[in-house]
Amino acid sequence: MSRPFTSRLVSVSNPREVWLITVAHAVNEFYSVALPPILPLLVNDFAITYGEAGALLTVFFATYSIFQLPAGMLADRIGQRWLLAGGMVVLAAGILVAAGAQGYWTLVAAEVIAGIGGSTYHPSGMSIISDLETGATEGKAMGIHGLGGVVGTALAPALVGGLAAVFDWRFALTVSAAVGVVYAVVFLAVFRPRHRSDDAPPVEADGGTDGGASSRTTENTGGRWSGLSGLVSVPLEPWVAVLFLANLAIATELGAVRTFVTSFLVEHAGTTAGVANGIFFVMLVGAGISSLAAGSLADSMDRRTLGFGALATSTVVLGATAVVPLVPVVLFVWFFLLGVAMWAALPAMNAITSQYSERGFSGSLFGVMLTAGSLGGAIGPLLFGVAAERFGLGAAFPLVAVVSAAGAVAFLGMYRL
Repeated sequence: MSRPFTSRLVSVSNPREVWLITVAHAVNEFYSVALPPILPLLVNDFAITYGEAGALLTVFFATYSIFQLPAGMLADRIGQRWLLAGGMVVLAAGILVAAGAQGYWTLVAAEVIAGIGGSTYHPSGMSIISDLETGATEGKAMGIHGLGGVVGTALAPALVGGLAAVFDWRFALTVSAAVGVVYAVVFLAVFRPRHRSDDAPPVEADGGTDGGASSRTTENTGGRWSGLSGLVSVPLEPWVAVLFLANLAIATELGAVRTFVTSFLVEHAGTTAGVANGIFFVMLVGAGISSLAAGSLADSMDRRTLGFGALATSTVVLGATAVVPLVPVVLFVWFFLLGVAMWAALPAMNAITSQYSERGFSGSLFGVMLTAGSLGGAIGPLLFGVAAERFGLGAAFPLVAVVSAAGAVAFLGMYRL
């Protein structure tokens, strides 16, 4: 009985290709959080402040954000497969430069290199899934893809931190870099580009999964396809702005919560670091389960409704965090539910973006939307930090609920497109 249910969650048209992309996503997210576990070691070895150590992550994500849109444009020109593998090698090279760094500014340069390499993944990987899967399966495919990101995020602290504790941080980063290079080679050797069985743009699937995103062609836009300054082959239409705002809200919410969960638990709830890390892991377990389940739902129900429901639920859960009893058992359950609610919106959002994309600009469209995601990932921690400083960690989570509510409103706006 459980086997058919599991099959429904992961049944896609091109399973080998989707899972290869998913593993690449895990590797990319693994690298994105490779430094946080060893920041205390970097502070000691390079005699820098925690502010300077934190700035390394700012450099990485700023570079990641800036280059993500050009990466989407490049994906449409040289091919997503080569861009994905090449970017992974560049990302690994940045990590390897960090492993051999003898000074702080070398670490900064390493993060710039890593950010440039990492920026290529999402526009190329997600546009491949969009091009491969049809409206009946792209939700599940995006859910599987999201699971890869959650797994990579969860594994990085344990593996990098564990190797650094047993050996040293330079060895840990060197091994991490080697993993990326090896997988890039494996990906190029095993992945074979395919096309969807239908060459036509996506059409509305049964059950109303279109989510308001009917196929966009030159015919239904009056023949006017305006590129952004003639460079980005994405039409300048209201649906682009609405999708951008929804992506921005989701990423801002996730960036804020993911960054400060452990600080909230240790400093406000009074848990030990071990318990805080356990609760953080449980939250990611909820996120992984939610990613698969919401991906399946995105193929069988209206995606706007799913996205709105997920963000409305996370608004309530985030707001109620201020009054949750600060007892470990309760916190484990509560943050598991928070992970389920917050990550459920991602497959719906990505599936809607996939429906809007077409072969000629799927890379550029995902580049634009993921630029919104990178900006949100940078804005969220800053907003949460300012709120926590002014009002306390206990009040910061309810304030993030305002961002989640704004995302829910953006999903409502899709009904009018």
